[in-house]
Amino acid sequence: MASSGSRNLDTAVDAEEPKHGITLPSTTIQAPDVLIPPLSFAIVSTGVYRSGCPMPLNFPFLTKLHLKSIIYLADQDLPPDLQIFTAQHAIQVFHFRVQQVRGDDIYTYAHNSNTTNTADGLANGFSFPSSPKLARRRSSAATTWEKREKVENDPESTKHALELLLDNRNFPVLIHSNKGKHRSGVLVACMRKLLQNWAFESVKTEYHYFAGEKGKTDIEFIEKFEPKLEYDERWQPNWLRYLPNDEGLVKVTRSE
Repeated sequence: MASSGSRNLDTAVDAEEPKHGITLPSTTIQAPDVLIPPLSFAIVSTGVYRSGCPMPLNFPFLTKLHLKSIIYLADQDLPPDLQIFTAQHAIQVFHFRVQQVRGDDIYTYAHNSNTTNTADGLANGFSFPSSPKLARRRSSAATTWEKREKVENDPESTKHALELLLDNRNFPVLIHSNKGKHRSGVLVACMRKLLQNWAFESVKTEYHYFAGEKGKTDIEFIEKFEPKLEYDERWQPNWLRYLPNDEGLVKVTRSE
């Protein structure tokens, strides 16, 4: 009886099992396209962005910004691939050929390859910033010293770039230099101070956030820079904040 009951139970279980296996459809989940912003990218204010120099892998991201213009702060030409990108998307480029600021005179040591003296074991062509006092300890036949003059911020370029930021017809606009640190940082800091009435301590804090601890010469320039800026109030940005008696902002009427 037990075996018969066992057979009946097995039969009942077999009857409840599906006759055909269930095959789940195979699905392929595609990862979304990854948008990569340029180095040091950040939103400054409505319609204004900052970054380092964009590379081709950043172009899909830039496309989403619908840029109308770029303010490029560097002494080099715009990279060819970025020239093509801006032309394809009708982005106007305002190029200010400003050099990277060097606050102090720099003495560059270079080994003379015409001599067999390796000057303390340094390889040919090695160079580094140092003091000319060190030159007296080295063989004059094996070393040369070149003085690179300090480079300061350009007030005229900064003034014209700020006036571009006072015209929202240029928005959205991307401010960029090579790495998005010092030259971009100076322009943004002047915008904060002169156009948005930020406290100077806040201006310095933001500058150092991107540029690091260096930049004493930049900070001195930002603090002393007091230009007269022209703007047309019909196209002034909505983030513009200034004091009623501010003589640094001059209203003008520009042509369409």
